[in-house]
Amino acid sequence: MSRDLTTKTQQLPLLLRNLKKAFGNNIQGPLEYREKEFSATTKAVFIPDVVKFLANRGIRKLAAIYAWETEKDIKISYHFIAKIGNEFSDSKITIITFLPLNERSIFSIKKIFQNARIFEEDITKNLAIEFLDKK
Repeated sequence: MSRDLTTKTQQLPLLLRNLKKAFGNNIQGPLEYREKEFSATTKAVFIPDVVKFLANRGIRKLAAIYAWETEKDIKISYHFIAKIGNEFSDSKITIITFLPLNERSIFSIKKIFQNARIFEEDITKNLAIEFLDKK
């Protein structure tokens, strides 16, 4: 039995509808839903703003940051745990961004989520990506 994994914007929890509304075309989607897992993509320049938006709306847990290099680009995924939706149960929100292979820097989110420092240091060590403080 196959089902469509893409939810319509009006079916998304309020937090994610507001994220889509606030960032418009800078959040690519539609956001996908898979058993309380939501994901979206954005340009690297918007990562600090998207993360701050989520933190200001009650998301308190950054679970992980992963980065990997492909033949075309570098992908960085930010994984958050949030209590959203009608049931107010744990859901995973993933925001993915892409860097060109020749671009090895992105803004840090450690001022928003202190535990980001550990993930960013590991990515710097393994992929030589520099995490910059946003001014």
